[in-house]
Amino acid sequence: MATRIRARLYSLIWPGKCKPRGVHRRLLLLTLGLLPVWAWAQAPAPEPAQRIVSLAPHITELVFAAGAGNRLIGTVQSSDFPKDVETLPRVGDGLHIDPETLISLQPDLVLGWQAGATQAVAPILKTLGIPLVHINPKSVQDIPDTIEEIGRLTDNNVSARAAAESIRERLTHLKQQAPTQPVSIVLEINPAPLYVVGNDPLLNNALQYCNATNQFADVPQAAPLIGLENLLANQPDFIVIRSESNRLMKERTEFLAAKGVQAARQGKVIGIDPDLLFRPGPRLIDALEQLCAQLQDQR
Repeated sequence: MATRIRARLYSLIWPGKCKPRGVHRRLLLLTLGLLPVWAWAQAPAPEPAQRIVSLAPHITELVFAAGAGNRLIGTVQSSDFPKDVETLPRVGDGLHIDPETLISLQPDLVLGWQAGATQAVAPILKTLGIPLVHINPKSVQDIPDTIEEIGRLTDNNVSARAAAESIRERLTHLKQQAPTQPVSIVLEINPAPLYVVGNDPLLNNALQYCNATNQFADVPQAAPLIGLENLLANQPDFIVIRSESNRLMKERTEFLAAKGVQAARQGKVIGIDPDLLFRPGPRLIDALEQLCAQLQDQR
Protein backbone atom coordinates (compact mmCIF):
# COMPACT_ATOMS: atom_id res chain seq x y z
CA MET A 1 0.00 0.00 0.00
CA ALA A 2 2.80 2.42 0.90
CA THR A 3 4.41 1.84 -2.50
CA ARG A 4 1.13 2.51 -4.32
CA ILE A 5 0.48 5.75 -2.43
CA ARG A 6 4.02 6.98 -2.99
CA ALA A 7 3.68 6.21 -6.70
CA ARG A 8 0.38 8.07 -6.81
CA LEU A 9 1.92 11.12 -5.16
CA TYR A 10 4.87 11.04 -7.55
CA SER A 11 2.44 11.12 -10.49
CA LEU A 12 0.48 13.98 -8.98
CA ILE A 13 3.43 16.20 -8.12
CA TRP A 14 5.65 15.22 -11.06
CA PRO A 15 3.32 14.25 -13.96
CA GLY A 16 4.46 12.06 -16.82
CA LYS A 17 7.57 9.94 -16.73
CA CYS A 18 9.62 12.41 -14.75
CA LYS A 19 10.68 10.95 -11.40
CA PRO A 20 11.65 12.97 -8.34
CA ARG A 21 15.36 12.94 -7.73
CA GLY A 22 17.72 14.20 -5.10
CA VAL A 23 16.31 16.60 -2.57
CA HIS A 24 12.77 16.48 -4.03
CA ARG A 25 12.52 12.74 -3.57
CA ARG A 26 13.95 12.86 -0.06
CA LEU A 27 11.53 15.63 0.95
CA LEU A 28 8.54 13.70 -0.30
CA LEU A 29 9.62 10.49 1.40
CA LEU A 30 10.21 12.44 4.60
CA THR A 31 6.76 13.95 4.27
CA LEU A 32 5.16 10.54 3.84
CA GLY A 33 7.06 9.28 6.83
CA LEU A 34 5.50 11.83 9.16
CA LEU A 35 2.36 9.72 9.54
CA PRO A 36 1.62 6.04 9.08
CA VAL A 37 0.52 5.37 5.51
CA TRP A 38 -2.86 4.11 6.68
CA ALA A 39 -3.58 7.47 8.32
CA TRP A 40 -3.15 9.25 5.01
CA ALA A 41 -5.46 6.79 3.34
CA GLN A 42 -8.42 7.54 5.60
CA ALA A 43 -11.23 9.58 3.97
CA PRO A 44 -12.77 11.71 5.20
CA ALA A 45 -10.62 12.96 8.07
CA PRO A 46 -12.24 12.69 11.51
CA GLU A 47 -14.31 15.59 12.80
CA PRO A 48 -13.95 18.06 14.33
CA ALA A 49 -10.93 19.51 12.54
CA GLN A 50 -7.96 20.01 14.84
CA ARG A 51 -5.20 20.92 12.35
CA ILE A 52 -6.28 23.55 9.82
CA VAL A 53 -4.29 25.16 7.03
CA SER A 54 -5.67 28.40 5.57
CA LEU A 55 -4.79 29.27 1.97
CA ALA A 56 -5.93 32.92 2.02
CA PRO A 57 -5.62 35.80 4.51
CA HIS A 58 -9.38 36.40 4.74
CA ILE A 59 -9.88 32.72 5.61
CA THR A 60 -7.33 33.05 8.39
CA GLU A 61 -9.33 35.95 9.81
CA LEU A 62 -12.59 34.00 9.52
CA VAL A 63 -11.10 31.05 11.40
CA PHE A 64 -10.08 33.34 14.26
CA ALA A 65 -13.49 35.02 14.21
CA ALA A 66 -15.05 31.59 14.66
CA GLY A 67 -12.92 31.04 17.76
CA ALA A 68 -10.80 28.35 16.11
CA GLY A 69 -7.56 30.26 15.67
CA ASN A 70 -5.74 27.81 17.93
CA ARG A 71 -6.44 25.10 15.34
CA LEU A 72 -4.46 26.88 12.61
CA ILE A 73 -1.13 25.20 11.90
CA GLY A 74 -0.21 26.91 8.63
CA THR A 75 -1.21 29.63 6.21
CA VAL A 76 0.05 31.72 3.26
CA GLN A 77 2.56 34.54 3.09
CA SER A 78 -0.01 37.36 2.94
CA SER A 79 -1.77 36.32 6.15
CA ASP A 80 -0.82 39.00 8.67
CA PHE A 81 -3.87 39.38 10.93
CA PRO A 82 -4.29 38.81 13.78
CA LYS A 83 -0.79 38.99 15.20
CA ASP A 84 -1.03 35.37 16.37
CA VAL A 85 -0.41 34.18 12.79
CA GLU A 86 3.04 35.74 12.48
CA THR A 87 4.82 32.59 13.64
CA LEU A 88 2.79 30.11 11.60
CA PRO A 89 4.52 28.14 8.82
CA ARG A 90 3.83 29.37 5.28
CA VAL A 91 2.77 26.97 2.53
CA GLY A 92 2.90 29.39 -0.41
CA ASP A 93 1.75 32.78 -1.60
CA GLY A 94 -1.95 32.00 -2.04
CA LEU A 95 -1.75 31.49 -5.80
CA HIS A 96 1.07 28.95 -5.69
CA ILE A 97 0.93 26.35 -2.93
CA ASP A 98 3.88 24.08 -2.16
CA PRO A 99 2.35 20.59 -1.80
CA GLU A 100 5.31 19.16 0.13
CA THR A 101 5.18 21.89 2.77
CA LEU A 102 1.41 21.64 3.00
CA ILE A 103 1.40 17.86 3.49
CA SER A 104 4.29 17.99 5.96
CA LEU A 105 2.06 19.97 8.35
CA GLN A 106 -0.30 16.97 8.60
CA PRO A 107 -3.56 18.97 8.32
CA ASP A 108 -6.94 17.34 8.77
CA LEU A 109 -8.68 20.26 7.01
CA VAL A 110 -7.51 22.68 4.31
CA LEU A 111 -9.52 25.83 3.68
CA GLY A 112 -8.98 27.35 0.23
CA TRP A 113 -10.38 30.31 -1.64
CA GLN A 114 -10.87 29.70 -5.37
CA ALA A 115 -10.60 26.38 -7.16
CA GLY A 116 -8.04 27.81 -9.57
CA ALA A 117 -5.62 28.52 -6.74
CA THR A 118 -5.94 25.02 -5.28
CA GLN A 119 -6.02 22.94 -8.46
CA ALA A 120 -2.38 21.89 -8.05
CA VAL A 121 -2.91 20.47 -4.56
CA ALA A 122 -6.55 19.32 -4.72
CA PRO A 123 -5.77 15.88 -6.27
CA ILE A 124 -3.07 15.23 -3.67
CA LEU A 125 -5.35 16.16 -0.79
CA LYS A 126 -8.08 13.96 -2.23
CA THR A 127 -5.72 11.00 -2.49
CA LEU A 128 -4.62 11.48 1.11
CA GLY A 129 -8.18 11.87 2.36
CA ILE A 130 -7.66 15.44 3.58
CA PRO A 131 -10.83 17.52 3.16
CA LEU A 132 -10.51 20.70 1.08
CA VAL A 133 -13.24 23.29 1.61
CA HIS A 134 -13.45 26.47 -0.48
CA ILE A 135 -14.53 29.69 1.22
CA ASN A 136 -15.37 32.51 -1.18
CA PRO A 137 -18.07 34.89 0.14
CA LYS A 138 -20.23 36.41 -2.61
CA SER A 139 -22.25 38.71 -0.35
CA VAL A 140 -21.73 40.41 2.99
CA GLN A 141 -24.27 38.05 4.53
CA ASP A 142 -22.05 35.14 3.51
CA ILE A 143 -19.44 36.30 6.03
CA PRO A 144 -21.37 35.44 9.21
CA ASP A 145 -22.72 32.31 7.50
CA THR A 146 -19.15 31.22 6.80
CA ILE A 147 -18.09 31.86 10.39
CA GLU A 148 -20.87 29.53 11.53
CA GLU A 149 -19.78 26.91 8.98
CA ILE A 150 -16.21 27.01 10.33
CA GLY A 151 -17.73 26.63 13.79
CA ARG A 152 -19.44 23.44 12.63
CA LEU A 153 -16.27 22.08 11.04
CA THR A 154 -14.36 22.61 14.27
CA ASP A 155 -17.16 21.79 16.73
CA ASN A 156 -16.84 25.37 17.93
CA ASN A 157 -20.48 26.29 17.43
CA VAL A 158 -21.16 28.49 20.45
CA SER A 159 -18.42 31.10 19.90
CA ALA A 160 -18.86 30.99 16.12
CA ARG A 161 -22.60 31.58 16.41
CA ALA A 162 -22.04 34.49 18.79
CA ALA A 163 -19.56 36.13 16.41
CA ALA A 164 -21.88 35.59 13.45
CA GLU A 165 -24.89 37.06 15.26
CA SER A 166 -22.87 40.12 16.26
CA ILE A 167 -22.02 40.76 12.60
CA ARG A 168 -25.63 40.29 11.54
CA GLU A 169 -26.75 42.82 14.14
CA ARG A 170 -24.22 45.35 12.86
CA LEU A 171 -25.39 44.81 9.29
CA THR A 172 -29.02 45.22 10.31
CA HIS A 173 -28.11 48.49 12.04
CA LEU A 174 -26.32 49.74 8.93
CA LYS A 175 -29.31 48.92 6.75
CA GLN A 176 -31.67 50.68 9.14
CA GLN A 177 -29.47 53.78 9.28
CA ALA A 178 -28.78 53.97 5.54
CA PRO A 179 -29.60 57.42 4.13
CA THR A 180 -32.38 57.75 1.59
CA GLN A 181 -30.25 59.71 -0.87
CA PRO A 182 -28.26 57.32 -3.12
CA VAL A 183 -24.72 58.13 -4.22
CA SER A 184 -22.35 56.73 -6.82
CA ILE A 185 -18.84 55.59 -5.92
CA VAL A 186 -15.63 54.55 -7.60
CA LEU A 187 -13.44 52.16 -5.61
CA GLU A 188 -9.80 52.55 -6.60
CA ILE A 189 -7.61 49.45 -6.53
CA ASN A 190 -4.50 51.07 -8.01
CA PRO A 191 -4.00 54.73 -8.96
CA ALA A 192 -1.48 54.44 -11.81
CA PRO A 193 -2.43 52.68 -13.97
CA LEU A 194 -5.97 53.28 -12.77
CA TYR A 195 -7.65 50.01 -11.81
CA VAL A 196 -11.02 50.09 -10.05
CA VAL A 197 -13.52 47.61 -8.65
CA GLY A 198 -15.89 46.44 -11.37
CA ASN A 199 -18.18 43.42 -11.35
CA ASP A 200 -17.32 42.25 -7.84
CA PRO A 201 -20.47 40.72 -6.28
CA LEU A 202 -19.28 41.01 -2.68
CA LEU A 203 -18.19 44.65 -2.73
CA ASN A 204 -21.13 45.77 -4.83
CA ASN A 205 -23.44 44.06 -2.36
CA ALA A 206 -21.61 45.73 0.53
CA LEU A 207 -22.15 49.20 -0.90
CA GLN A 208 -25.92 48.69 -0.75
CA TYR A 209 -25.72 48.96 3.04
CA CYS A 210 -24.64 52.60 2.56
CA ASN A 211 -27.23 53.21 -0.21
CA ALA A 212 -24.32 53.56 -2.62
CA THR A 213 -23.67 52.07 -6.04
CA ASN A 214 -20.44 51.25 -7.81
CA GLN A 215 -20.08 53.40 -10.92
CA PHE A 216 -18.39 50.51 -12.74
CA ALA A 217 -20.46 47.62 -11.40
CA ASP A 218 -21.66 46.67 -14.91
CA VAL A 219 -18.17 46.28 -16.33
CA PRO A 220 -17.56 42.55 -16.98
CA GLN A 221 -14.19 42.44 -15.20
CA ALA A 222 -13.85 42.37 -11.43
CA ALA A 223 -10.94 44.82 -11.60
CA PRO A 224 -11.00 46.74 -14.90
CA LEU A 225 -8.35 49.16 -16.10
CA ILE A 226 -10.40 52.27 -16.84
CA GLY A 227 -8.01 55.15 -17.39
CA LEU A 228 -8.50 58.73 -16.24
CA GLU A 229 -10.69 59.59 -19.23
CA ASN A 230 -13.34 57.09 -18.09
CA LEU A 231 -13.28 58.53 -14.60
CA LEU A 232 -13.81 62.02 -16.02
CA ALA A 233 -16.63 60.80 -18.24
CA ASN A 234 -18.49 59.15 -15.33
CA GLN A 235 -17.85 61.74 -12.57
CA PRO A 236 -18.89 59.73 -9.48
CA ASP A 237 -20.18 61.40 -6.32
CA PHE A 238 -17.35 59.88 -4.24
CA ILE A 239 -13.99 58.24 -4.80
CA VAL A 240 -12.64 55.68 -2.33
CA ILE A 241 -8.89 55.12 -2.36
CA ARG A 242 -6.69 52.46 -0.72
CA SER A 243 -5.10 54.56 1.97
CA GLU A 244 -5.59 56.12 5.36
CA SER A 245 -2.42 58.23 5.17
CA ASN A 246 -3.24 61.95 5.34
CA ARG A 247 -0.32 62.74 3.07
CA LEU A 248 -1.34 60.24 0.39
CA MET A 249 -4.97 61.31 0.68
CA LYS A 250 -3.98 64.92 0.12
CA GLU A 251 -1.71 64.11 -2.81
CA ARG A 252 -4.31 61.92 -4.51
CA THR A 253 -7.11 64.44 -3.98
CA GLU A 254 -5.02 67.29 -5.38
CA PHE A 255 -4.00 65.20 -8.40
CA LEU A 256 -7.57 64.20 -9.26
CA ALA A 257 -8.88 67.72 -8.67
CA ALA A 258 -6.25 69.15 -11.03
CA LYS A 259 -7.38 66.66 -13.70
CA GLY A 260 -11.00 67.78 -13.41
CA VAL A 261 -12.56 65.10 -11.19
CA GLN A 262 -15.45 66.88 -9.47
CA ALA A 263 -15.57 64.59 -6.43
CA ALA A 264 -11.95 65.49 -5.66
CA ARG A 265 -12.61 69.20 -6.14
CA GLN A 266 -15.46 68.91 -3.63
CA GLY A 267 -13.28 67.02 -1.13
CA LYS A 268 -15.28 63.83 -1.52
CA VAL A 269 -12.34 61.43 -1.51
CA ILE A 270 -12.41 58.78 1.22
CA GLY A 271 -9.47 56.66 2.32
CA ILE A 272 -9.99 53.14 3.65
CA ASP A 273 -7.43 50.59 4.82
CA PRO A 274 -7.27 48.14 1.87
CA ASP A 275 -6.83 45.13 4.15
CA LEU A 276 -10.21 45.95 5.67
CA LEU A 277 -12.04 46.80 2.47
CA PHE A 278 -10.71 44.21 0.04
CA ARG A 279 -10.48 41.11 2.24
CA PRO A 280 -13.82 39.26 2.34
CA GLY A 281 -13.61 38.61 6.05
CA PRO A 282 -15.01 39.99 9.29
CA ARG A 283 -13.02 43.24 9.11
CA LEU A 284 -14.93 44.16 5.95
CA ILE A 285 -17.77 45.05 8.31
CA ASP A 286 -15.44 47.52 10.06
CA ALA A 287 -14.59 49.11 6.70
CA LEU A 288 -18.25 49.22 5.75
CA GLU A 289 -19.18 51.03 8.96
CA GLN A 290 -16.40 53.56 8.36
CA LEU A 291 -17.42 54.08 4.75
CA CYS A 292 -21.13 54.50 5.52
CA ALA A 293 -20.36 57.03 8.26
CA GLN A 294 -18.10 59.11 6.01
CA LEU A 295 -20.59 59.01 3.15
CA GLN A 296 -23.31 60.17 5.53
CA ASP A 297 -21.18 63.05 6.81
CA GLN A 298 -20.23 64.28 3.34
CA ARG A 299 -23.47 63.77 1.41
